[in-house]
Amino acid sequence: MNTPRPKVRLSRALGIPLTPKSVRYVERRPYPPGEHGRKRRSTSDYKTRLLEKQRLRAQYDISETQLRAAFDRAKRAGARPARR
Repeated sequence: MNTPRPKVRLSRALGIPLTPKSVRYVERRPYPPGEHGRKRRSTSDYKTRLLEKQRLRAQYDISETQLRAAFDRAKRAGARPARR
């Protein structure tokens, strides 16, 4: 999945550097992009879960459908003990 949004901007929005280039930018400006990025806001439980899902999608560069399918496969597999 190739996102049309710039990687550095997405990295700042998620709070993690996605590329080697974005490490420098995230360190220099650790707040989200945009007009209201510097304001401190309380984070709800929903917002933290949503951000974690978006981070996974951005880190592995997969679409929502691919992520859903991966979670469904893992859920079906269950907590089986590892075979040796």
